Amino acid sequence: MIDLFEVLVRGVLQVAPVAAGTVFISRGMYSYAAATSFTISFMWWWNAGASSGYQSLEFAVAYGAGASLGALMGMWGSRGMT
Repeated sequence: MIDLFEVLVRGVLQVAPVAAGTVFISRGMYSYAAATSFTISFMWWWNAGASSGYQSLEFAVAYGAGASLGALMGMWGSRGMT
């Protein structure tokens, strides 16, 4: 059975590389990146969750939070590369 931590990690791993690539052309708007990645992932999970059997607010929020964390980690990590 899938647990909330695994859902969180999936969100981090899917979004961190995208955020790291985006930060090279971004203006360093951390709160905007976190908010948009949460929203996109929350909506994706909510839509896809219906077919996977994991549609609940709890799982959607955990996945969205993982996506926000992944976006911030990607941005912070890539800043050191520029």
